[in-house]
Amino acid sequence: MKETISYRLIFPVMLASVFLAFKPGLSQEVRVSNVRFSLVDSTVVVNYNLSGPKSRPYWVSLILRRKSFQGFKFIPIDVTGDVGRGDFEGNSRQIVWHLYSDFPDGLSGSDFYFQVSATLLDAGGDASWLYYVGGVILVGGAAAAVLYKSDLIGKSGAIPFPTPPGRP
Repeated sequence: MKETISYRLIFPVMLASVFLAFKPGLSQEVRVSNVRFSLVDSTVVVNYNLSGPKSRPYWVSLILRRKSFQGFKFIPIDVTGDVGRGDFEGNSRQIVWHLYSDFPDGLSGSDFYFQVSATLLDAGGDASWLYYVGGVILVGGAAAAVLYKSDLIGKSGAIPFPTPPGRP
């Protein structure tokens, strides 16, 4: 009887922790589309559309990539506009990158492109507290499993193993 009760308690706790850990990614769909850029004087203007829940905080990031070298990733430093944390849902969003402050000699090549990504944040700013709650639940489940195992060991100190299956 004790074995059934323990498994009935441990399984829902572990299932809840998995649900809490992945809930932020499942809650709302966020989509970045129509990313395009143009060079205006000494700045690069990146435009994009962001569809998702309205009046909610997002984290938007910008990465410069290169088609001829897939491993090339540069995060522009001197950027302004609809980047970082903010309510950026909508069309015709704009990020301005001051190219020459990051690359004083400019960039050579014509196969560069930008990757814009967005993450929906919760009202508190981020979902890091869910990871702490999930961790506490997992530690509690592990402690319950250890306690349950110590009940199985008993006073003899031997761990009972199930009997092996019969030979065919």
